[in-house]
Amino acid sequence: MKITKTLAIAATVGALVSLGLAGCSASTDSSASCGTKSGSVSDSIKATGKVGSAPKVSFEKKLSTKTTEKSTLVKGKGAAIKSGQPVIFQVSLYDGATGKKATATDYTSSGTYLVAGKSDSLNALSEGLVCSHVGDRIAIAGSAKDSTGGQGISQYKIGAKDSVVFVADVLKAFPSRATGAKQAPVAGVSTVKLAKDGAPTITVSKAKAPTTTQATTLIKGTGAKIAKGDSIMVQYTGVVYATGKVFDSSWAKKQPFVATLTTSAIIPGWVNGLAGKTVGSQVLLTIPPADGYGTKAQTGIPANSTLVFAIDILGKVS
Repeated sequence: MKITKTLAIAATVGALVSLGLAGCSASTDSSASCGTKSGSVSDSIKATGKVGSAPKVSFEKKLSTKTTEKSTLVKGKGAAIKSGQPVIFQVSLYDGATGKKATATDYTSSGTYLVAGKSDSLNALSEGLVCSHVGDRIAIAGSAKDSTGGQGISQYKIGAKDSVVFVADVLKAFPSRATGAKQAPVAGVSTVKLAKDGAPTITVSKAKAPTTTQATTLIKGTGAKIAKGDSIMVQYTGVVYATGKVFDSSWAKKQPFVATLTTSAIIPGWVNGLAGKTVGSQVLLTIPPADGYGTKAQTGIPANSTLVFAIDILGKVS
């Protein structure tokens, strides 16, 4: 969900939209094995050029593998990535059978993102991110099943039985939830109870709804301060103040959201309420209609509704 005045759907940081790449969700099972193993097929993939720039990739035509393999071409100095973490990267994709490039990110914008770990789609890539490091360039030789679900990609003439080569540059990785210190409760403000994975359940205050946007820090992070104009990766749940009913949640979708803090992109309550907060924080926003959707009803939101959001600020995208 894009928190705009029309509640339009969006989940890209500059994307391979045709593949549904941005917004694919993954398992958060912390017991998952540590990443995809290397092998002779992935080791045969070569790429030159600076990490973060479009690579020159080479491998033998008719590359095929029944088991997905991953090799690290350039070793980064960042932290190892765990299953469930959102990861931003640049990527080039090739048909293993023909050796032809199918598509790629543009290597000039911030990149695109996936949640690391097992996934229903593009599993070869999302699971290949696990145990990689920020700064790595990785080569993945993906089986047909793991890469396209055994369906191929007709748009790029990738057959149902074709293996797929991914060369990905890992740029950033974020925690899956707020990581700061829990703050003392504030009287008269809605409360939040966290599930084991950090997903919030909001209990709306019985007090009269405020007429101006209220921003309450529930968990205070120690990361960089957020400013208007920044693009940030977040997790969120939103409820209607009058009923307490959830109308949207990134947690339910298992898909973090990238928000740009400008009123041309998102509702004013988010822009004004999150500006000045720090990465790693969880912020409770209570937003009156004037800073939300006003007199226009939205899916799950009646006209003139005050809204409550619990938002985890995972990191700065740009």
